[in-house]
Amino acid sequence: MTKNEEIEIVQNARELLSSRFQGILATHSIECPGYPFGSLIPYSLDRHGWPLILISHLAKHTRNMTTDPHCNLTISEQDAGDTQTLTRLSCLADAVPVSNIDKRAADRHFRYFPESRIYHEDLNFLFYRLVPVRFYCVAGFGAARWIGVDRMQVDNPFSHSEEEALLADINNRFCGRLIKRLAPTTDADSPLIAVGLDGSGLDLRQNRRLLRLSLHARVNTPPEFLSVLTDCIQSSYFHNP
Repeated sequence: MTKNEEIEIVQNARELLSSRFQGILATHSIECPGYPFGSLIPYSLDRHGWPLILISHLAKHTRNMTTDPHCNLTISEQDAGDTQTLTRLSCLADAVPVSNIDKRAADRHFRYFPESRIYHEDLNFLFYRLVPVRFYCVAGFGAARWIGVDRMQVDNPFSHSEEEALLADINNRFCGRLIKRLAPTTDADSPLIAVGLDGSGLDLRQNRRLLRLSLHARVNTPPEFLSVLTDCIQSSYFHNP
């Protein structure tokens, strides 16, 4: 494998983690010792780019992780064609409960999954952070490798205040244009809402559907983000998700 091929696999792994918003969480079953137990779980990403999940204290996967926090999150690219050619990512991690989550961090998760707010506030669902230990990415035939945490970690350059201000600006000025740009895969009659962003892309929600728009260049400041976003829209860089 060449250096460029290795770099491409890491980039594919990062993009997949940032864009899928759900995966299969495998925990160690306490009812059937020695066997993995899989659950489909939605997730957002924290400020370090690691998965943040909200789960019921009654769920089997929660009880499994309480006994043994070692787990794995499997994420797969979704596309037509041969499954074996699609990118798949395994995130081996330690599940760490977040007992006193920052309100803005929780609100960020709720922007992605609005229905989950009541689960947390009224039904006592718990936040867990999946702290990665190692990644394994398969990006098609002959393109598989282990990836260290240091190569996957890309901190969000924006504070919660900066992100919220950018989202308000984007929702006010850009989302109407984005609906037209992303047609016909978006519903012209339903609002498209910017719910999160980082130095590499913008996350949007339409009804319950989430989609990720990757920027053509990484940015680190709010003015840079708006400039690159404008350029991406005007140049037709964004393609239908």
